[in-house]
Amino acid sequence: MANFLEHYERLKAKKLGVRVQDFSNIFLDSELIMEANSRIGNVRVKLPESDQALSMGAYSYMREGGEIFHLKSIGRFCSIGRNVVLGQPPDNHPIAWVSTSMTVSRNYVAACHYTTIGHDVWIAHNAVIMAGVNIGHGAVIGRDAVVTKDVEPYQIVVGNPAKVVKSRFPSEQIEALLNSEWWNFDYAILKDLPFGDPDQFLAALPPTLEPVSYKKVSIRNRKISVLD
Repeated sequence: MANFLEHYERLKAKKLGVRVQDFSNIFLDSELIMEANSRIGNVRVKLPESDQALSMGAYSYMREGGEIFHLKSIGRFCSIGRNVVLGQPPDNHPIAWVSTSMTVSRNYVAACHYTTIGHDVWIAHNAVIMAGVNIGHGAVIGRDAVVTKDVEPYQIVVGNPAKVVKSRFPSEQIEALLNSEWWNFDYAILKDLPFGDPDQFLAALPPTLEPVSYKKVSIRNRKISVLD
C-alpha cells in the first residue's frame, strides 16, 4: 500500500512539473518546496527544524546519493551532482560532551546557520558544503571539494578545504550578469539566446522583461500539494 501511495505521489508531482525519485527519503517533518521544472534524485532530506522549509528553484536538479541538512534554498538553473552533501553540520558528534559516541549523543543537533545556494551554481560529484556557507550565483564547486567558507559569485573553488582557483569571467562581465538577473526570466525567452558568449548574451537579453513566476509545489509527510 505504501509503495502504491508513493508511486501515486510521484506521478502527481510529475504532472505538476517536478520530479522526485524517492519520497521516503524526505523525512516526514521536513518540507521541500519545488518550482516547476526542478527535480531531485534519491536524496536524503532531513532538516533539523520542522518550520524551516527548503526551496528549490526552476530548472535545478540534484542527482542521487546526496544528503541535505541545514539548507535553506537552492536557486534556479543549478546543477548538483551525485553524492553531494549540502548544509553539513560542523560537528556531527559533540566534541564538547563527555563522549562523542552516538550511543549517548544520538539526539545531539549541532547549533549552526543554514546554507544558501544561489542561482546557476554547479556543484560537482562528492562535494560537501558545510552549514552556514553561502554559495554565490554562478559559482562552480569542484569534485570532492569541502567548502567551509562563503563562495563569491562566479568563483571556481576546489580542494579540501576548498580554495578559489579563478573566476569564470572578468569582473565587468560578472557585474553585468548579476545585474541582469537573467534567471528570473521565462525560459521560453532565454532558450534562444547566445549563452555561449557572455557579451553577446547580455546584448541580446531584452531590456524590459517581467520576472517569471513558476508554479510551486510543497512536499511534506510524503504528500505533494500545490502552493498559491
